[in-house]
Amino acid sequence: MKNFEEFVKHIVSRWRIEKKTILEGQGLGVPANRIIGDLAEKYIVSKINKLSPKYSSFIANGSQTPSDIYSVARRDGYWHIMLTQVKCSASKDAIYELSETEIEQFAALAKFIKAEIVTFGLLDSYKIKSVIISIGYAGVHTTEVGGSIRHRTVKVQPYKLFRMNFGKLDIPHTAQAVNKSHHLGNSKKVRN
Repeated sequence: MKNFEEFVKHIVSRWRIEKKTILEGQGLGVPANRIIGDLAEKYIVSKINKLSPKYSSFIANGSQTPSDIYSVARRDGYWHIMLTQVKCSASKDAIYELSETEIEQFAALAKFIKAEIVTFGLLDSYKIKSVIISIGYAGVHTTEVGGSIRHRTVKVQPYKLFRMNFGKLDIPHTAQAVNKSHHLGNSKKVRN
């Protein structure tokens, strides 16, 4: 999607001004651990980069929206914008999972993006194209081994999807493909 990076910057800026909801209430939180959180987000981007079709991903600067990672790919007859919230912890059983209220706030971001596609001038050519926006979660277990930080995805969860200009595309098949992307290529060992 041409100009997607500029669109992400626009969304982050507008969201902070208008909505101000971010999902930072839980997770690592303290500044020293923010570095670990940033590394976990980069780890998830590396997993997204291995998906097929190829996604372009951007990390929201400073976690200023409910989505930490914005990704986009051209799929079978539509564009997929995948939004991912990443939470990590050194304790595998203490990785924060989003509440229903937080999932609804995340869904509000997806709806906001859907509306902004229509009004953002640099995406004029996408106003009439088929687009799916999906929201999901990735829980990352972070450990330090021999002085280096290691990450492992322990939970992934697709939440909801939002569509525009969908025409004749097969909704169940498309939803299955989109949800599979949120699994980040993980084996069935990942909790879901």
